[in-house]
Amino acid sequence: RARRTHRNGSLTMARRARKRNSSVVLGIAVLFFFGVMVWYGVTHLGWNLKDRPDQPAAIPEQPPVDPASEGKRVTVSGKLFVPSAVRDPELGLSVDAIVLLRNVEMYQWREQCSGSDCKYDAEWSSTPIDSSKFHTPAGHENPRFPFGSARFATGPVRLAGYIVDPDVIAAQVQPEKYPVHKDTLPPNLAASFREADGELVTGEDMSHPKVGALRVSYKIVPARTASLSGVQHGQRLSLN
Repeated sequence: RARRTHRNGSLTMARRARKRNSSVVLGIAVLFFFGVMVWYGVTHLGWNLKDRPDQPAAIPEQPPVDPASEGKRVTVSGKLFVPSAVRDPELGLSVDAIVLLRNVEMYQWREQCSGSDCKYDAEWSSTPIDSSKFHTPAGHENPRFPFGSARFATGPVRLAGYIVDPDVIAAQVQPEKYPVHKDTLPPNLAASFREADGELVTGEDMSHPKVGALRVSYKIVPARTASLSGVQHGQRLSLN
């Protein structure tokens, strides 16, 4: 009987050990799965884990518009407001601004021909130059742009009770340079660039760039106090 009791006790302890081991293995598997998901999101989907607001900003109280100004040109002053930061999804950059403008330039071959006499030199250009159409493409191949210039906006933009059309912003608010730092980018992109005078660049020596080198700069329309004029259409402020 003592042997049977000892055997039963050993079996019970073994079962408990197996359950503990299974729980540990399951916990490790779950943590590994979430780790892989975060890694994939950062490296492939451009997640930016820094400074991401959990919830949209609350809309501040807005004064009512004057019905008597319907269809008339009005001038409105106040602080521009948008509910969330504007984001460049390709580079994972988020900025507290109304508009984010990305300018991408590549150092490319350029062809200049006079009759059948063609000369080639390289220049910075934000427009892709198709080297396959060159008179002598061999030795003057231009790489493809990995991504181009783009405009990013968030909205709606509100100002003193009005919802402001994007055309009004574009026509009356001058963008300003926005210095960008590589540590704001996802790790895989940060490894591809370096900083130079507030821009993101590739290549080691920008004073002697090689064909295919990139130069990425940004401008923003900041969320600041502004005075805008436009035509009132209900609660909208439009150019015409």
